[in-house]
Order: sequence, then structure tokens, then C-alpha cells
Amino acid sequence: MADYEQGAPYNGGPQPRSVTASDEILNRYRHIEREADSRGRGIGVRRLRPSEQSKIVGMTPDLGGYDILPSLEDESKPAGRLSHRMPLMMAASVCEIDGNPMPFPRNRNELDSIYDQLDAEGLEAIVAAATRLGESHIADAARREAAKNSQGTRTSDLSAGS
Repeated sequence: MADYEQGAPYNGGPQPRSVTASDEILNRYRHIEREADSRGRGIGVRRLRPSEQSKIVGMTPDLGGYDILPSLEDESKPAGRLSHRMPLMMAASVCEIDGNPMPFPRNRNELDSIYDQLDAEGLEAIVAAATRLGESHIADAARREAAKNSQGTRTSDLSAGS
């Protein structure tokens, strides 16, 4: 469905409106990645809006810490940190199971219910789908940067007169 401006007709209708940066931002939260878990359930995942992330933080004040993840090469060295609330953030990103829409949780009980329904198998599917979401976000950013550079936009390195 195209967006249209009010005003002059375009082939008998309104003129198409170009996609703005704000439209692009909002559209990325509508994209759904789907992955089947080991039980055969189709899990649909989308990016959480910043306001939704804040709501999950508000629902989980007791989960404010991190676990230290060991490095795969050297277990004595830390590889990073994993938030205690990350599994619940992942559960909140589920927007469908087996094609059935899953509404965003309104409270901690609803969030826990989704989390319990997913179990370990569902969380593994979410990780695979979320990885693809992240990769597509990185690829989109690279395409935008390439488009800017191909239009003759000077980068800060070139304009500094190195």
C-alpha cells in the first residue's frame, strides 16, 4: 500500500509520497523474521520499539544484573555480558506462533506466560530469527552509506584534506 500526499492528481489519483527517514525507522519494526523451532512451531519475531523495550525493563526491575560469558577460546577470560532480562526481551519480541498473532505483553504475568510457552526450543528459534534481523539492519545501514557515497557526498576523511 503506497503513501500519498493530498493535492494534485497522479493518473487520476493523489501523487505518491517519497519514503522519509522516519518512515524507514518505523518500517523496520514491522518486519517479521520467522524460524521453526525443534518442535516444528513457527516463531515470528520482530524488533522491539524503544518504548516497548522500556516497558519490559519496567516489568522486570528484579532482573537488572548481568552474567559474565566465558570466551570460547579461553574460558578464563570473559567474552562479554548477558543481561538477566535478555530472555524476557526475546520473548517479548515474539509476534506470532504458528501463524497466530501474539500481542505485546501488557504486564509481567503475560510476559512470563509467553516465556514459558516458548521454553528452550522457542528461544533457540528466536535467536536465529533475531540474528537475521540484526544482519538485515547492518546490511540496510551499509546500503544507505553506499548510496550516500555514490551520490558524491564527501566523507569526513576526504573533506579533512588528509
